[in-house]
Amino acid sequence: MGIDTRYMERALQLAEEAAEEGETPVGAVIVRRADGLIAGEGRNRRELLRNALAHAEIEAVDKACRTLGGWRLPGCDMYVSLEPCPMCAGAAVNARIDRIIFGAYDSKSGFCGSAADISKIGGIYRPGIIGGVMERESGIIIKEFFGNLRRKRLENNMGESGNIKLVEAVSDDQLRRVAAIAVDIWTEYWTERLPCGQAEYMIEKFCTYEAQKEYIKNEGYSYYFIKRDGDDVGYTAVKPDGERLFLSKLYLYKDERGKKYASAAMAQIKEIARSKGLTAVWLTVNKHNDNTIAAYKAMGFEIIDEGVADIGNGYVMDDFYMEIKV
Repeated sequence: MGIDTRYMERALQLAEEAAEEGETPVGAVIVRRADGLIAGEGRNRRELLRNALAHAEIEAVDKACRTLGGWRLPGCDMYVSLEPCPMCAGAAVNARIDRIIFGAYDSKSGFCGSAADISKIGGIYRPGIIGGVMERESGIIIKEFFGNLRRKRLENNMGESGNIKLVEAVSDDQLRRVAAIAVDIWTEYWTERLPCGQAEYMIEKFCTYEAQKEYIKNEGYSYYFIKRDGDDVGYTAVKPDGERLFLSKLYLYKDERGKKYASAAMAQIKEIARSKGLTAVWLTVNKHNDNTIAAYKAMGFEIIDEGVADIGNGYVMDDFYMEIKV
């Protein structure tokens, strides 16, 4: 076992301790290379202390300074399970730590080569940086933590509003059932709201079993039943779109509206986006559909743009584009 692996294993142990207490699993160890002394170690305690500064690396730097009797820590290395954020990378620089050795990369916030690289900023002390030490093991801890967190959120959401649950339609029989639900709801909802003939055209273009199969094959859509205690109350359709999830459809039967079922379904749609590593959910909504616009705003969506789309046969969709971060 290499020396870097030995100390990284301790950082991972601290990360697991953090996870057990509901904290984001990050652990840090500061080692004096001359004699192998662990001068300081730490783990995330932000939730416990309700303090934005309570990161693993900050705790480890604080303890190491106390142990060694000064704010400078030359000859010391920092081992951390996840690539340090700007604050923590800055703390290592201010402490004059020789090397930052980390496990998993953090593409969004990592300041040691991912989002930015503190060692390449001119005019300041530049530590050595080594990434990817026990990356797989660190990544597993992080993925398991956030996977469990998503499952708990999903269970909580499913416990609200009459046990609403999304069930993906996979088989042909299931897709035919979704298509039947879609045709029923669109016929009821849109026939009186759109110009003569447009609802029928859109049903044929978007809602039939054959149309769904094409959208799945060509554009990567997924269709879901919206179920309450096992009964079908509506359906939804989504697809990844760059870094966002596009919510194409979310419809409930008339008798099931106004019961917060859409909000419960939306919570699960947001979890789908998170599970795919996406950053937002976006959708289009008819500019004149005031009730639906208000409902989406109540869920946290914001209007980000507008546009007119030609859908063929002389018809257009004049929509607002709305988005919510996840």
